[in-house]
Amino acid sequence: MIYKKLCAGLCTVCLSMQLSVPTFAAVSASESDVLKVGPGFEQTAEEKSQTPWTKINGVYVDDNGKTIDGALYRGVSVSKWQGDVNWGKVAADDVSFALIRMASIGYEGEYTMDEYFDKNMREASANGIHVTPYIYLQTRTVEEARKAAEYAVDVAGKYNVSYPLAVDVESKYIIDLPVQELTDIVNAFCQVIAAAGYTPIVYSDYSKFTTEMDTNQIPYDIWLARYGGDNSYPGRTMWQATDKGTIDGINGNVCLEFAFKDYGASQAGQQSDLTPGEWKEENGTWYFVNNNTRYTGWIKPDGNWYYMDPARDGAMVSAATMVIDGITYSFNGSGVMQ
Repeated sequence: MIYKKLCAGLCTVCLSMQLSVPTFAAVSASESDVLKVGPGFEQTAEEKSQTPWTKINGVYVDDNGKTIDGALYRGVSVSKWQGDVNWGKVAADDVSFALIRMASIGYEGEYTMDEYFDKNMREASANGIHVTPYIYLQTRTVEEARKAAEYAVDVAGKYNVSYPLAVDVESKYIIDLPVQELTDIVNAFCQVIAAAGYTPIVYSDYSKFTTEMDTNQIPYDIWLARYGGDNSYPGRTMWQATDKGTIDGINGNVCLEFAFKDYGASQAGQQSDLTPGEWKEENGTWYFVNNNTRYTGWIKPDGNWYYMDPARDGAMVSAATMVIDGITYSFNGSGVMQ
């Protein structure tokens, strides 16, 4: 693997955005009174209550003051472009979780670490913030994606990861792939992440999710980037609401995230993110059932992945190799994906 410093040309608009430096024009004393610039003009309690993307009366609101239905926690996504972050101040500003850029992986075979990754992971966690890495994926084949995921798992094992391990799918280097190929690459990456015991989550914007990959074939949580619009999407458990957020302890703008699932609790209990239901045997064939309905497709009832064959009414695949969505998987005699 080749390690190189990330070139600015590969950075994404938001997850790798450049640090903005505000410019202040000189103002007279009278102008400063009008513009409320300078010492003594901190936000009043009333002004703070009108700040977008914060809690008002116990619920989060958007930039129009409308309630964000179902939002449980507020977070941020950061990379080297935020520079040095004061994570103590961030934690005190109602930030519960942070998605932290680990690396760009795959562009011409390169593995490029974010130089602030280790510092951000350690210091955010030390201040009580749930942390997890995200990978800016640029692999163009299923095999490359698996190797990238193996690398991500190896690095993540050194930290207290307590939120879904994320894959950022938006690079122009891979978006030109056919829909099925890109979908297979995403699934291959996530399968390795899941097999290692982490919860995978897939990041992209609404347009790419609906035109560049088939999310109906992706059985993983969705981290949706959509600004100024509806945040609903099948499987969406996190929403990147804006790239113009302001948080104490972070210089310039930062992406704000909202979680609609209590990942912290599910990681602690190691149960609430598992597929609910029970095994049922019928005539020597195993099915997984919840509310008298058989599952089809991928399930994760006990920390392992199983495939319930839709072509056989949800029968568990076992002791076999099977091509699923263009990817070959192997299953042992108990049905566990190997």
